Amino acid sequence: VTVFHGGCEIGQGVHTKVAQVVALTLGCDLDAVRVGETNTGVVPNMRFTGGSITSEVVCEAARRACQELNGTLEPHRKFLREKKRQDGDNGEPTWPEVVAAANSVLAHQEKLSATGIFAPTNNKYCTDVQGNPTGKPFHGDYFTFGAAVSEVELDVLTGQTQVLRSDVLFDVGQSINPGIDIAQLEGAFVMGIGYYMHEEPLQDAKGVDRTQGVWEYKPPMAAEVPREFSVELLRDNPYPKGVLGSKAIGEPPFMLSYSVLGAAKKAIAAARKDVGAPEVFDLPMPCTPDALQRACAITAQQMAC
Repeated sequence: VTVFHGGCEIGQGVHTKVAQVVALTLGCDLDAVRVGETNTGVVPNMRFTGGSITSEVVCEAARRACQELNGTLEPHRKFLREKKRQDGDNGEPTWPEVVAAANSVLAHQEKLSATGIFAPTNNKYCTDVQGNPTGKPFHGDYFTFGAAVSEVELDVLTGQTQVLRSDVLFDVGQSINPGIDIAQLEGAFVMGIGYYMHEEPLQDAKGVDRTQGVWEYKPPMAAEVPREFSVELLRDNPYPKGVLGSKAIGEPPFMLSYSVLGAAKKAIAAARKDVGAPEVFDLPMPCTPDALQRACAITAQQMAC
């Protein structure tokens, strides 16, 4: 089984999810499914890859194509099933047997290819043929939910932080692939730590970017990952309107990284209380070490014995 879909595999696992959905819907082994490269010569009017929903969109499109194929194959599957019963075999016909049967009757050649189309229909991008909005004013057709708690250690003299622990729970409905979804969740959370705490673009007076490399621009590295990092998907929570009960993942968990910034702000408030500084303070974004140190209102002289 060869599948071409409109998504670009950029590490989010879309090929794996599509292969799983196709194998499940057709009733064949996963090893029998091959996902072809993204090719506009095969899928000419594909949508963009982005917005966290690409995987579910192409999975549903593939599932619909498989349902069409199942309708074509069902008479052959039924015939083989009855033939097995007559021979005393109560097992189901195998995928190769069904496909071979459908492809062997020369006078009744079956069309063993199909195309599936799917697009969300109730978000801010949906319009009629005249361009009038037909959906709700939201990015997607539904909401995902999550919660995170983080513990941060702040060095009040240098502004350096260490995320001691983060616990994250996220709602993806009935996950198509928990391994992929957990990895996406972890990755988004760490990227959010970089966004909130480290990645500061700097320009000089002429507007020239002075953060062209990791010497000045600080993406999150291994040291920024929480020392204890517990991630879990909400269990037994299928989404009835989702693709096989699932919800999208990708960018939404990014927002949960604010728990790290929130913990840092609590640490700053505690430091300011210790030195008698006012409770209100300014904190820019991102909260780089120099900004954190200034917000603490502590000098080395105050720490002298």
